[in-house]
Amino acid sequence: MSQIISNTLEKIMPLPNYAQIEVTTRCNFKCGTCSRESLPKNRLNRDMTLDEFKYIHSQINTLKTVKLQGLGEPFLNKYLDDILDYCKSMGIECTTICNGSIIPNIETLSKFSNVIISIDSANKNTFETYRSGGNFNKIIANIKQIIQHKKDGLLNSTTIRINSVLTHLNYQEIEDIYKLACELEVYKLEFVEVENWYIESQSEYLPSLDFINESRKISQNIKSKIDDLQTATMPIRVGHIKSTPRKSTCTWPFNNVFITVDGFITPCCIRMDPNVFNFGNIYEEKFTDIWNGDKYISFREANLSGSKNIVCDNCPN
Repeated sequence: MSQIISNTLEKIMPLPNYAQIEVTTRCNFKCGTCSRESLPKNRLNRDMTLDEFKYIHSQINTLKTVKLQGLGEPFLNKYLDDILDYCKSMGIECTTICNGSIIPNIETLSKFSNVIISIDSANKNTFETYRSGGNFNKIIANIKQIIQHKKDGLLNSTTIRINSVLTHLNYQEIEDIYKLACELEVYKLEFVEVENWYIESQSEYLPSLDFINESRKISQNIKSKIDDLQTATMPIRVGHIKSTPRKSTCTWPFNNVFITVDGFITPCCIRMDPNVFNFGNIYEEKFTDIWNGDKYISFREANLSGSKNIVCDNCPN
């Protein structure tokens, strides 16, 4: 990858094929670790419109896959069906991650290639503590309904997955979450070790780091438990996104782009707060000028050379 920017000409990167686009900042949950409610009023409870999405695509006409997700619950966006229809007409594959509380109609679900549902506990009381506003039994019933649609042949092109964030508070539930995923007959279960969404300049960084450090103490335990599942004869697939440093290997600055509901280009799906760091706004500048501008080039060079990059240096801690 280091040869990508070996001379001036090679600093000009091709436009990305993948984007994660925040289609809403509205949500029906109040999760303790989520920063959504700290958003300024002009960004809170906002939906991306079809015209805004079309404009983004006009600026990045290379897109092949979009993940419709950010700080909000995607299925609350009232323009979602129109956006999905547009993507289909443009040959763009759509994925999403949701909280499972809202199940749209089969037609809407069928427009996604992947629907990922977040479940961090197999225990009703623990789950509802983590996901304030969530109803565990309802979410499980919703997943069962979706899987039944698949069995009935109504969602043949859509895979249903579960995403589970692991910390020192819930890692003992790995086997239980796996058993639940098997009972639900989802396609895949992805375990993700908790990550720090803040950087050193933010007041929330140190409290979050304390929590992260406690979770890192049991990373080996997490790995062992997941390794056991992965080497067993499994009815479903099991993935594991580890807590190892990724600055030097991360492809986000080179291949992918994150766009907030109001058009800011941020480094990735974790460092998504434009008030902390952004490359510019797609509604105010041409995307080609942002993507191959001095700020992005310097950012890429810092990651390749190992120079200081306050946004990525400690990721995922």
